[in-house]
Amino acid sequence: MPRKRKTSSPPIGVELLQATFTVTNQQKIYHTPEVERIMEEAMPLLRAEKCAQAEKLFRRAITLEPLQPDLLNNLASSLTLQGREADGMRLIETVHILFPDYLFARTSLAVLAMRADNYERASELLAPLFSRREFHISEFNALCSALIEFSIFTKHYHSARIWFETWSNPDPKNPKLDFYRKLLQKVGA
Repeated sequence: MPRKRKTSSPPIGVELLQATFTVTNQQKIYHTPEVERIMEEAMPLLRAEKCAQAEKLFRRAITLEPLQPDLLNNLASSLTLQGREADGMRLIETVHILFPDYLFARTSLAVLAMRADNYERASELLAPLFSRREFHISEFNALCSALIEFSIFTKHYHSARIWFETWSNPDPKNPKLDFYRKLLQKVGA
């Protein structure tokens, strides 16, 4: 009896892989000069995980520009990194409700769904992003990271490797690539 050939399913986001898209450094959200100054101070603090200090600055920026998804998202990150995961996730959910197309909220919620073994919900959150044809480099980083995690969680290691390679091209010096390179080696992808 002939053996069935195992066929691999296409990688998640194959629509995006088959399309022409660009990754740029062009800023998409603009702020007042005062908020820009606050962000220039707050973002390095967030990256250095000095999150309580960053939180204060993000809150000050939000008083000046209350409905900016990036400010709310960064505040959520600072809360989460301080161990206040529930507060951070509530804020991300609010950002997603207010700004359903905001990529960072979608990818954050998708990763949360994956970690709860809700891959269908994660896929629903990620799917609208595959029709986009332009990404800021930070958006592309977040998307590729989420797609690698989705692929690993669902044991589609080949897909994880494809997204890793796709991510490596526009941002080869991204320090997060080292984490995912080791993770891919660990799972044998």
